[in-house]
Parts: sequence; C-alpha cells; structure tokens
Amino acid sequence: MKINCLLRFHCNKWRYSMIIAVFSLLLIGSAQLYAVYPELTPSANPLPGIKSPDDQGVRITGIVRDASTKEPMVGVTVAVEGTTTGALTNTNGEFTLTVPSATSVLNFSYVGYAPLRVPLNGQVFLEVALESTTTAIEEIVVVGYGTQKKTTVTGAIISIGKTELLQSPVASISNSLVGRMPGLLSVQRYGRPGDDASTLRIRGFGTFTGVQDPLIMVDGIETANYNNIDPNEIESISVLKDASATAVYGVRGANGVLIITTKRGKLGKPQVSYTAQYATSRFTGMLNGLNAYQYATGYNLARRYDGYITGGYTPAFSDEAIAHYIAHDDPIFYPDVDWYSYMFDKNSGQTQHNLNINGGTEHVKYFVSFGAFSQEGLINHTDLVKEYDGTLRYKRYNVRSNFDFDITKRLSASINIASQIELRSGVSAPIERVFEACWAGNPVSYPKPEDVGGRYVALDGVLTSANPISWLLFNAGQGFQKNYRNYLNSSVRFNYNFDFITKGLSSHATVSYNNFNMQNILYSKGSVSYKAKRLADNSVIFVPQTDPTPFGFSESFGKNRKVYFEAGFDYARRFGDHNVSGLLLYNQSKRFDPGLAFLIPNGYQGLVGRATYDFRGRYLAEVNIGYNGTENFAPGKRFGFFPAYSVGWVASDESFFPKNNIVTYLKFRASYGVVGNDQIGGNRFLYRPAAYTYVNNHYYFGEYGSNLQGYQGSLEGALGNSLVTWERAKKLNLAAEISFLNNKLKVTAEYFDENRDNILASKNVVPNIVAATLPAYNLGKMSNSGYEGDVSFNNNFGKFNYWIKGNFSYAHNVIEYQDEVTPAFPYQKRTGQRYGQPFGLVTDGLFNSWEEVNDANRPVYQYQNNKIQPGDIKYVDINGDGFINADDQVPIGYPNFPEKMYGISFGGDYQGFDLSILFQGASNVSVTYSRSFVQPFLESRNAPNYMVESWSYERLMNGEKIRFPRYNQGYSTAAANWVSSNWWTQDASYLRLKNIEVGYTLPERLIKKVGLNYLRLYINGINLYTWSKVLPGLDPESAAASTTNNDPYPVTRTINFGLNVKF
Repeated sequence: MKINCLLRFHCNKWRYSMIIAVFSLLLIGSAQLYAVYPELTPSANPLPGIKSPDDQGVRITGIVRDASTKEPMVGVTVAVEGTTTGALTNTNGEFTLTVPSATSVLNFSYVGYAPLRVPLNGQVFLEVALESTTTAIEEIVVVGYGTQKKTTVTGAIISIGKTELLQSPVASISNSLVGRMPGLLSVQRYGRPGDDASTLRIRGFGTFTGVQDPLIMVDGIETANYNNIDPNEIESISVLKDASATAVYGVRGANGVLIITTKRGKLGKPQVSYTAQYATSRFTGMLNGLNAYQYATGYNLARRYDGYITGGYTPAFSDEAIAHYIAHDDPIFYPDVDWYSYMFDKNSGQTQHNLNINGGTEHVKYFVSFGAFSQEGLINHTDLVKEYDGTLRYKRYNVRSNFDFDITKRLSASINIASQIELRSGVSAPIERVFEACWAGNPVSYPKPEDVGGRYVALDGVLTSANPISWLLFNAGQGFQKNYRNYLNSSVRFNYNFDFITKGLSSHATVSYNNFNMQNILYSKGSVSYKAKRLADNSVIFVPQTDPTPFGFSESFGKNRKVYFEAGFDYARRFGDHNVSGLLLYNQSKRFDPGLAFLIPNGYQGLVGRATYDFRGRYLAEVNIGYNGTENFAPGKRFGFFPAYSVGWVASDESFFPKNNIVTYLKFRASYGVVGNDQIGGNRFLYRPAAYTYVNNHYYFGEYGSNLQGYQGSLEGALGNSLVTWERAKKLNLAAEISFLNNKLKVTAEYFDENRDNILASKNVVPNIVAATLPAYNLGKMSNSGYEGDVSFNNNFGKFNYWIKGNFSYAHNVIEYQDEVTPAFPYQKRTGQRYGQPFGLVTDGLFNSWEEVNDANRPVYQYQNNKIQPGDIKYVDINGDGFINADDQVPIGYPNFPEKMYGISFGGDYQGFDLSILFQGASNVSVTYSRSFVQPFLESRNAPNYMVESWSYERLMNGEKIRFPRYNQGYSTAAANWVSSNWWTQDASYLRLKNIEVGYTLPERLIKKVGLNYLRLYINGINLYTWSKVLPGLDPESAAASTTNNDPYPVTRTINFGLNVKF
C-alpha cells in the first residue's frame, strides 16, 4: 500500500540536512518517493555538510525534471564528482553551485530514479532529465470507480496521456484516439466543422440491434457528449475492454467504457500555460467532374447505347452545341461549370487558444482552464444572398475549474465545474444533399451566377438537373441557421478517512448536476429564378419565373438535465505480504428530458462491489460485481446481477525465474464475467401492452373523392412484452505482458471472446392469423472474438532519445441467431454472417461482343427484360438454374466497418527538438459505391472524370483501360448493371499517414530573460496522406457513408502551427 504525505519543516540548513539523511536511510531499497520542502531561497541550497565555495571556480545553474512528465523535481542531490561540493534542487527543480572548473562532472541522484553523470564540458547552465527506475509497478491506472497499480490490474485496460492527445489538431477528441490504442476500432465518416467525430467501437460489434457505443465517463460521471472537451483539459483517457474492467457498470458496460480524467492542481506556486494554434484544412480527396465537352459527347453515347432498350436514338447535344463547349465562347447559353470545384474552397482556417492555471498549497489545489476554438468549412459562395452570411462555422468556448480541498486531517473535498458553449452557423440545407447536388448539377444546365449578374438562371432546351447553388441557399425553405448549445457539468465529492476505526478505510460521496440547453434559429428566403432569352440583336435578357418571397424566421428549443448521486466505502490495507482492497458503492441517476416517452425521467439505480487480493504483488485475484437496473423494463426484469472474476500471475517475480536483462518482466492474466446493455433499441417501454401513438391523417371520413377528410387518431403499436430485458454479454479475456532488455521493449498480447444473447429482435416467423403487430423479443444471439496486441521500444543514443510503438486489433463477429426465415438457398442465410455483411451477385467481367451476348448458354437475366448488350456486366449463375436474379446473391466483401485496425508510431527528441509520426490503417473492410460515384448521367447528372474509363467499342479496340460498364442514362436502360454486386462493393483497406508533429523547445537559459519558464514551437498535421484502392478523389472512410441522395462532407487534411508558453 502506498501512502503519500507532504511534510513541511521550518528549519535551518543543518536540520534540513538531518531530515534528508534520515529519509534517505529509512527509504533505502524502497520504491516510495519522498520530497521535503525546505524554507530556503533558490540560491541558498548547498547540500549541508558539504563545501560550496563562494568566491572561486565556475558558477553553475540548472533545472532537473522528470524525464517522462517533464515536471520539475525537488530535493534532487547534485554533487561535484571528486569533491565534497554539492547542492539540492528547490521547489522549482532549480539548483546553483560553484564547481572547481568548467570540465567538472556533476552527479545527480534521487530515490526511485536512475543516477545520472553529466560532464560540464564548458556548460554553465544545465537542463537535466532523470529517468525513473520504478517500472510499471508504480504506474497508476484508472479503473472503474477508482485507480490501481498497473501490475496489480487483471482486467483489459489501455490508456494514453495528454502528450499524445495534443499531437492531433482536431475539434473532436475521438479523432485524436485513432490508431493509438489496441482494441479501439474507429471510422471517421464526416468532416463537417463541429460534426466530424469518429465512430468508436471497443473490440468491434457485440449486438445487431442495440446501441453499440461505449459508455463515456468523465471524472467519474457519465457524459453523453465528450467530443467538445478541450484536449488541454485532459490528463488521460483509459479504455476498459473486458468484463473484469466493466462489470461495475452493470447494464451499461457491455460495449466497453471510455474513461476521461481531467487535469487537477498540483502543490506549488501558480503555473500559467498558454497555447495558441492556427491551422489550415482541405479535403483529403476532391472529385473532378466531366467538363462540358466530355459530358455532351458522353451523354450522346449513353443515348446511343440505350437506344437498344428504348428502340431509337436521338442525340441530346447537336454538333453546334458541342462546338461551343469546345470553344468556350458562350458562358451563358453554353456554360461549362465544374460545380464541385466551384462550390468548395481549397482551404479553410482553424484557430485554437487555451489558457490554464494550476498550483496549490497544503490545503487547496486548483486547475482552471479557458479555451476557445473556431473552425470554418470549405463551402464557397454562401455570400450570394446579401441578407445573411451562410459561411459554415463552428465555434466553441470551454471553461473548466477543478478544486481540491483538504478541510481537516481526515476530510477532503473536490469541486469540478465545466462548461462548453457551442455555436454552429451557416447554411441550413442538409450538407450531404449539397454535396450530392454537385453531381446532380451537370456542367451545361446552369451558368455561373457571376456570368449572369448574380442570378439563378435555367436554360431552355437543355437537360435540366438540380442547381447546387439553389440547393445550398434556398431549397425546401432552407436558408441560414444558428445553433447554440450550452453544456454545464458540475460535481462535488467528499472523502473521509476512517483510519481511526481501522487503517485503510475511507468513504466518499459524490453529487453531480449536468444541464443542456439548445436554441436553433432559422432565417430563410426563397430564390427568384430566371430564364435567359437571346433577342434578335443578339442581346440577352433574363425573364423572372418566380416572385420574390419575404424573409422567413423560425426558432426551436431543446433542453435536458441529469442528477447523479454516489456514495461508498473504500478499503486498502497491507498485512505483511498480503494486500487487500475493497469497494462498496451505491449510485443512482435521473435524466429529465421533455422528449422522453410519456415525459417520464430516465433513471438508473445500483450497487457496485469490488474485492482485490495480491500476495507480494505476484499472485493476483479480483472480483467485480454490478447490481443495477432501469425503469425501462417491467417490474421483476429491471435489475440484473453482473459478476466478473479475474486472476493474474507475475511470473517474473518467482525465485525460479531467470534474473537477467533479457526478460525482465512477465505477467499472465485472465478474466471472465457477465455484463449488460440496456440500450437494446426499439420503443422505450416495450413491456407496455397498450403502446400507441397519435398520427395525423390516419383516420378518414366522408365520401371518396373531394369530401374525404383525414383526422388525427390513435395508432395501435406493437403488443407489449413483459419479459423484455437487457442484453447479456459473457466475456472471456486471456492476456500476457512481457518486457525485455531491462524494460526497454514491452509487448502485450490479448485474446477475447464474447457471446451475447437477449438481443432484441422481431419474430420473422409469425402465425397465419394475427390481429396486431407482434412484440419484440430478446431472442437474438451474436458472438464476437479476436485478438489484439501492442509493442513499444524506448532507447537512446547519448542525448538522442527515441521510441517506436505499434498496435494491432482484430475483431470478428457472427450473428448466431435472429429468427430468420429459411431462404431458398443455404448460402443466402444472414444468420452465420458478420453484422453488416453485404450480399450481391458475383461478376465475371463485361460482355465485349454480340457473340457473347447471344451465346445460347448465357443465363437469362431477369433484369431489363434480358435485353443485354456489349458493355454490360457479366454475372455468374451461382445456383445453376439458368437465370440471373436475386437467388444468385451471395456474401461479397466485408462490412463497411473494419475488422482489422493497426497503428505504427515512432519518434524521438534531441537537445530540444522532438519528432513524432503516426501511421494508421485498416483492412477487412469494403465500400459499396453510391450512385453519385459510379452512375453517369442518371437523371441528367454529371459523372466523375474517372468514368471516362467506361466501356466503349473505341476503348476496347484501342486496348485502353476499362474499369466500368458502358455509359447509360439510368436504371431503366441499364438495371442489370446497377444490381448489388462485387463490381461495386470493393476493398476499402487503407494506410494513412495520420499524424506528424515536429517541435522545438527553447533552452530555459534564453527564455528566462523574458520571464518565461517554457516555450515550445511546433507544427503538426492530421490525415496527411492516404494509400488506398478506392476510386480517385474519395476518402476510404467517408466513401462508405454515401447513400442514394446523400454524399457526406469529406474528411479533411489539417496542417497546424502552434506555440506553448509557461510562466
């Protein structure tokens, strides 16, 4: 058991030396660290009893820091080799002493740290970093409702610190976690400012209907939104993965837990830190459309091919029109607009500022942080409506204050208050539809507004399509919006030490209050459209087609609040070689939200228990228990018992284990337990037998025709099921941790297996006669298993320190049962497949001639009436029945969420310079391309320029590359080519240069002159380069999010410049 204490002595130098000597003798061979704070001035710190000449030799000053935390170290002994001269560092880690010559050697020593020998070589100011000799034994890990030493942890827990979090210039915390921790799988689908968070899955998917997100805890309090926390406020983030680590969360722990710990004050004088950053962003990929000439000739070619289906061919574009497109001589009647390039800027700006203060005395410690973040989008031409500014913006202001009070010798308290104020502004049109409209808008239908006096002009006699400008600013009553979101999170915690009853016993109580308010304001204005007319004198007039509309205004509001209470007892004590600890805790919460069903607050209530034991830190055992529930289920089904058991063995502590520097640490651990998930999907109160909703125009009265009138009425829902309850996950985890080369090389490997049942699903096999919709049942089953690992290596060459890290995750799930209707062919069963597994036809190239099409052995296509022609896709008749239809669909590719993810990082530092590089990748993942990316001329829309590699007789004869089937005008003339198949579902694996950071920390001797303690300049970036097989201009993560009418705001590449000063 580790007891931390602070001793302050008012003493003279001689007594101070005796105190240091006594502590040194008492703690010889101990891993415990101590610090004695003398009432001495920085310049009056010679080691008592040892000479410190004043008027001869060379005066040396310096500062000593912890090599890992970079914090100043107090009480470090600094001795001149071969002499009796020495000194101790003060509370700022500083020392001053006089040495015989500029070639003297200084020796630095401190309990728990490796001694360091430093030749002066003429230096008069030294910056020294001491390496801790304590191994992972002293490293503290955040666990559910507490902390533990890392070597006594028997669950699957991984964490990262503040340094890695700050290396990524992102708005959302989740984006800075990608590629850094094994077991954490992620996908970033969107890049819109303020809405670009990654989707996180801890060890993949365990359910196919319920909520799959992990539980988020911030300083011990459940939090719905964590992505808006300023990363400068965070001390560490831990991921809890197995049942042993998450069982204490009961019905909320099945999907894993993400624990965020914010910074707290430290003993010492106030330290102020200021960080300023400016960044520039651009899309990771940009699609380019066909130009007007390519579009006109391509569209004519599509019509010619489709003539085989439609029975005739008439070109859409005359030779005269094509000549104008080639000449670019008439931008009004023969425009050539690449809407994608026109609508989006190449770069946008981003700024971030943070000021934090921390410090403390014996009785009060504090951390206060203020942050401001601003980010602009890449959408252009939002200023065409003069009444409002439609620029896409996201602004955020963060405030956090954490206070710790030692009220009495036994009573302490903590107060945490945090607030985030967010403003999202810009055009209110769905951004995904705007991106899709850039393809729906072909290059020839509308001139640029600049070419027609800022008007929105449609052309007669030309193929019409959506106007992206109109979609952006006016469509469907859209306009400009401001969305305000205010979050207030507060908590008070009291701790009381009951050592007077029995050593190691303490209690605590926590109360928290979280509040959220939202206001959305919409301004809208309809557009005035025009038709362009050329007069006899060749002049052009613009004829209004619609009347101006008045300026519109509307607003809406939202709010919710949550109250949480927790109280419990903690016990930790050592009995000789035996260490025991325990936790008993009660908690409850209520969330009030006007949008909740029946206006009933959502509540949780439960008990938590934990017991741990270890013998000499060698043999480890732990039991975790959660007993909790929620009102969402019927009486008798609301509470559940969730136990987990884990053991560990530190084999390297055994007497028979070889003692050398090759293998220095070896630990095995295993766990098994049951956890739950109450977020099972469906309506909130599924057990209620009379669920209903009010629906407009559901009941009709009157005579059929003009007199028929619809009325609001009660719509019967599904039948209730009083047996509905939470999902239950049984989890097994096996792991080994091993260190080599005196702990320079560390390896962890884990295997996990999960079997989840009680998954909510509907019965697909129903009675012939039924009078209502059947209720949902806990009948689904799903398995999920895999392995993961990480490796790290740290070393140095002289003053050059370097490190290499790697991690890998693999999670494979299978739907074991879902009451599926037995399909005609076994290979079409969804049961037994992965969650999200795509199905489709198997292709065998393209038809290249009429001989192939007319082959008597060719299967009959039950698409487009079997009217197949050269350039169409050739499919495999899987069941051999002579037909190509839905019966031939089989599993193809992988789901759009990766099964495998990995990260490789390396870096180093040398005399103030530092470098870190992170590569991140994913595999076993597929993308199914939406129509925007691969269906040219559908509804007269444009096509990406890579579609020029579509099949044609000319390309075939010339031996040119062919990647796509023939041009066509849409589904009706090429339905066979757009059936789900492995032609369109393709490999989306990628390797991304995720992050680079280069920094320089100025020497302290220089910045002291201007009153600073620390100054670092740096440049970093995220999503810098991607290697992938997806189509050109697409991002492998966001491409999978595209649907029929929506293309996501792409992921962005960001370059950031920053500085951090401390004083």
